[in-house]
Amino acid sequence: MIIKGFCHPPLSSERREAELDCGQTGQVTLRCGEHIVMAAVAELKISPPLGALPASIGFADGWQFKAGLDYELAEWVRHNTIQPQRWVHRLERNWLAIVASAALVAVLCLGAYRYGIPAASHMLTRLLPQAVPVYLGEHVLETLDDHMLAPSQLDAQEQWQIQDRFALLQDNLPPLPFELKIVFRSWPHGPNAFALSDGTVIVLDSLVEMATTPAELDSILLHEVGHVYHQHVMESVVQSALISVATALIVGDSSGMADMLTSTGVFVASSGYSRDAEREADQFAAEQMRKNYGTTEPMAAMFNRFMEHYGDSDLPEWLQSHPELEQRVQALK
Repeated sequence: MIIKGFCHPPLSSERREAELDCGQTGQVTLRCGEHIVMAAVAELKISPPLGALPASIGFADGWQFKAGLDYELAEWVRHNTIQPQRWVHRLERNWLAIVASAALVAVLCLGAYRYGIPAASHMLTRLLPQAVPVYLGEHVLETLDDHMLAPSQLDAQEQWQIQDRFALLQDNLPPLPFELKIVFRSWPHGPNAFALSDGTVIVLDSLVEMATTPAELDSILLHEVGHVYHQHVMESVVQSALISVATALIVGDSSGMADMLTSTGVFVASSGYSRDAEREADQFAAEQMRKNYGTTEPMAAMFNRFMEHYGDSDLPEWLQSHPELEQRVQALK
């Protein structure tokens, strides 16, 4: 059986006319101009048709042959390859198998997003050396101080009172991955507090001014301790890295559009994980408030005050990094 087609020399994309003599003795001969290659069928690298890709024959010295009329070589390949490969080829052309495979891939991707990435980031975060979150926390605080925050205007006595009370609260806390530390800063854009990866809690002057009782301020501090307890900052960093890599692999190129899609994917997915982290921190704070004060009312009062100051966001929930404040108040009740 003579099959006409073309071949590529070793390590070359040059295309040359050729013919393949598929004899009955288990021997195959490739003729390309004056070049002749002979090999036993067992020595060939036979690539069956894959979807729209044609079948091809690879020789040990690097020559590769493809038929001009693919069905001729494909038929010969089917008779000279093992049965499972023929089944693969049939599945590749079966629309029901294609749809089922696409649905399975979608389910696997959703499962990886909802369960796989959080589980992997949780595990990887706890495998990191403690020096990593400590280094990150220190440098984030330096960056915030250089570009965003200003020194606190609270008097030293008020700062000491808050720190002393916070130290008493720590006696009832579960074991934490890092030693807690409070630092005070000022910021003109509203009341807030931040937890860093090394256990540092940044308290803004405006938050202290917003709280009308020590219990109200403690409720927000305990919320930030919840982030430290669950190591949410490092988990967020690891999650973002995993999502970035996964999105880049799916997009499959480095163009500007790919970068935009990657950034969008990371933002949307990380927002969902951030909402889960906020709920976990709320739950931690609520448990500690009941343990120390017997009620979560001071925490609900602070959330209501945040609503008066900031208002609920007009963005859809899937784009928000925090749950709606009204939902958080209802959860406390």
